[in-house]
Amino acid sequence: MLQSIRDRATGWIAWVVIILIGSAFALFGLSNYMEPGGTPRAVATVNGSEISRNVVGQAYRDQRQQIERAYGDDLEITEEIDREIRRDALERLINQRLVADYIGDRNMTLSDQDLAAIIRSQEMFHEGGRFSQERYQAVLRANQMSSAQYEQQIRRDALAEQLRAAFSESGLVTEREVDDLLRLQMQERDIAWLRLDAAAWHDDVEVSEDAIQAYYDEHRDTFVTEERVRLAYVELRREDLIDDVDVSDDEIETRYEQVRGDRYTEDRLVEARHILIRVDEDADDETVTEAKQRVEELRQRIMDGESFVELAEAYSDDPGSAGRGGDLGRVERGDMVEPFEDALFALDEGEVSEPVRSPFGIHLIEATTATGGEVTPLEEVRDELRREIAEEQVSNEYFDDLNRLDELAFDSPGTLDDAADALGLEIRESDWFTRDGGDDGIAARTEVVEAAFDPEVLDDRMNSPVIELGDDRAVVVRVAEHEPQDQLSLDDVRDDIEVRVRSRKAVEAAEAFADELIERIRDGDNPTDIASEDGRVSFEDIGWVNREEGEAPWQVLRAVFSMARPENDRPGLEKILAADDPVVLVLRGVRDGDVEGVDPEERRELADRLRDSYGDEAVEQFLAQLRADADVEIHDDDYR
Repeated sequence: MLQSIRDRATGWIAWVVIILIGSAFALFGLSNYMEPGGTPRAVATVNGSEISRNVVGQAYRDQRQQIERAYGDDLEITEEIDREIRRDALERLINQRLVADYIGDRNMTLSDQDLAAIIRSQEMFHEGGRFSQERYQAVLRANQMSSAQYEQQIRRDALAEQLRAAFSESGLVTEREVDDLLRLQMQERDIAWLRLDAAAWHDDVEVSEDAIQAYYDEHRDTFVTEERVRLAYVELRREDLIDDVDVSDDEIETRYEQVRGDRYTEDRLVEARHILIRVDEDADDETVTEAKQRVEELRQRIMDGESFVELAEAYSDDPGSAGRGGDLGRVERGDMVEPFEDALFALDEGEVSEPVRSPFGIHLIEATTATGGEVTPLEEVRDELRREIAEEQVSNEYFDDLNRLDELAFDSPGTLDDAADALGLEIRESDWFTRDGGDDGIAARTEVVEAAFDPEVLDDRMNSPVIELGDDRAVVVRVAEHEPQDQLSLDDVRDDIEVRVRSRKAVEAAEAFADELIERIRDGDNPTDIASEDGRVSFEDIGWVNREEGEAPWQVLRAVFSMARPENDRPGLEKILAADDPVVLVLRGVRDGDVEGVDPEERRELADRLRDSYGDEAVEQFLAQLRADADVEIHDDDYR
């Protein structure tokens, strides 16, 4: 078990393994790849159900983006890593299909109450902190999904998560196991290596015609032109409708007056003090009049030069502020009752109010400091308001045009002219792209690629249905040109094959020489001397490294931390390939980590990770058994 954990603990491969295991039981996205692609040349089949090239391509792109975001500039994605990501993406899809079949075969169900609880907890459907049925429907419409489809997906995902949790929560961890893992995690190894430049053997190997022919015959399926299409399409954009709307100056000015106070007036920051002469809310007119007269007298005394602070301390009936000279500190809208706030926020800095009646009595208010309250001029927000009004006016028009576009594309399936003429749209053309999609434009959108290679669009040359590319953009496409896959002749690829065969033979020759070097080192030769006498070999003394730090590439770290400890003062030796160059690893020493000084919290966290790892291993075993019991075929050598 600990060896298994150790093997997964180094470099980006560990991260990919986590993706591979976790994604098979992902809470969201399990069903994104579940529907058959409906296209020829499926990459794989699981129990007779196809996994299309489009679906695998999208999964590969998603997974690569996740890895790039996680590692940033710390990871250079070489061809070797890219191939492994591609293979992992397919394995993930196969595992998802196996889990879905397992759930379906056993009629596992999720109650309606649990389903509703999951959906209501998803923040993408919340407005004002609560679930909104209107937003729920709007989000699903934007993603071209019905509520029944989404709820089916959530049921599958939740059941898959229950399966995953059953495995991950079953592990038991002892203190001894934590100590053992700490020693491994904190272990350091003293390493050096000899690197052989395989390219130096290129001129020494022979490539016969028979070898070229054999390679071509063995890899015939890979020497084909990729099927590709070029699309004609019309695009409906809300932005274009907005640009065409005529909004008058009167409409803009009216809207400005409506929203100026809330949107374009800066909040006033006011510090205040007051004197309160308390009067009951239901007091008679005579009592109220007497209180107002007292406040008027106090105001006049302040105007004549007496101190507001001293008068507040002497006469104010507000026990909370009287001792502070009536000081209320900073007052914001909503802090006080409305009559008090209205009077306060109308004052300039240093100004004293007239008597103000509130439910508590009669106030005399001074704004000791006042900032803010500036109003953004109309000219600075004119364009913003124009767009806002225009958006409101075209909201219904856009959806009307969207429905009309769908009808016109369906009624005249063999041409885009009718839709373009009726809606004033331009018929455009995309660049060529394959089933993996394009790098930019509409060909970079998965939904467009799937539509382009749908049999009705590709083979029958029909218009696609409307494809919504967000809330404010939609297209209808049709195939303008199609180039099917075609076999390349040997003459077409002879030079490429010769390079591949020569490179492979050069690597094999370099590997054979690496085996000789290993024997020489075992017989006592010094690696430094070997490198100095042969220009095809370089030596690098790295020294002590741990699992996560040091100058060694990830392939080297992964290999060196899986090597056996050196014995009898003889270095451990192992040959690996790194970027197609043979490398002879020299392991000179191992020292385990010191567990005595490890923080208790770190030990608890490690125990949790170890428990998760036990669960991951149980998941791997479960998936392996599902795979063994299933009929899984991979049809594309690129994914083997």
